[in-house]
Amino acid sequence: MSWSGRFVPPHPFPTDDPQAPPLALALLLAALATPAALVFGLMAGSAGWGWPSHEIFWLIRVPRVLAAFGTGAALALAGALIQLVSRNPLADPHVLGVTSGASLGAVLMLAFAAGLPLAPEIGAVCGALGSMTLVFGLAWGGMNRGLSPSAAPGTVLVLLVGVMVGTVCGAGVSFTLSVANDSQLRNIVFWLLGDLNGASLWWPIWAAAGIALLLVWPRARELDWIARGDAWAWTLGVPVARRRRTAIFAACLVTGAAVATAGSIGFVGLVAPHIVRLTGLRHARLLIPFSAVFGGVFLVLADTAARTLIAPVQLPVGVISAAVGAPLFLALLLRRHA
Repeated sequence: MSWSGRFVPPHPFPTDDPQAPPLALALLLAALATPAALVFGLMAGSAGWGWPSHEIFWLIRVPRVLAAFGTGAALALAGALIQLVSRNPLADPHVLGVTSGASLGAVLMLAFAAGLPLAPEIGAVCGALGSMTLVFGLAWGGMNRGLSPSAAPGTVLVLLVGVMVGTVCGAGVSFTLSVANDSQLRNIVFWLLGDLNGASLWWPIWAAAGIALLLVWPRARELDWIARGDAWAWTLGVPVARRRRTAIFAACLVTGAAVATAGSIGFVGLVAPHIVRLTGLRHARLLIPFSAVFGGVFLVLADTAARTLIAPVQLPVGVISAAVGAPLFLALLLRRHA
């Protein structure tokens, strides 16, 4: 560390790139990809391609496409926020243990209270809030006891506590699977793989994503400064701990809503922000909303493939997102270190 007029710490997400494509390129890609994905999603069905009847269109396909877009946008938004505040380009919603907590809540409701209205949704939201509260309580308590004397180690402590909470929740899911009967087991496995079949409530995930954006986007520039380093942000007057807590809370909120809508879906929160960075958009005020858009497009296309690849059988969308997202993320990672 050196000080020569100003502090310039290392930054894993560069915000100044004279070779970056202009904003117009990202806008063009979003303007082309979004309607194309929506049209594909509305025309695709387990019986094949084509425009459906009025009832199927409005009661099944429109809610499913809206739920898929909102879920992808929420997961990508959560991934972008966690990567910014943790300064870890490999971070995603699973790191905080919120996805595991939401999955545990949903699995318990599917196994023991499946007859209740909205049982898995209620369980997922309660599980997400419970795991979030546990992570915050343990991590913040550790920092107050002196286990983390500064904000930067505090971030590491939050992530470590999240991993441990996620491990415990994963053990709870495994126990529930071991005691579930055959009919319960099928529903639980599809939920854990990520499944949009029957997703009719699309507005809660859109509402959660909107609330999260309202919480973090007005202070997006401060998230850039936090991503450069806590010392940099402090010199500019940023309340680092408060901004980090707000961003993590927003990420937890949208992750819980996403799991409540579609189950546990991986790689969206990892891949979408990196795709946006490839267009040259690295400032948080642009990275956050464009990550949400590209995440929504990605999941709509993945769900379209899940419905049509081996029609009339519908695959869980989590299988497609993993099959596409894992190689794509590996390619991005190799390109980053080339």
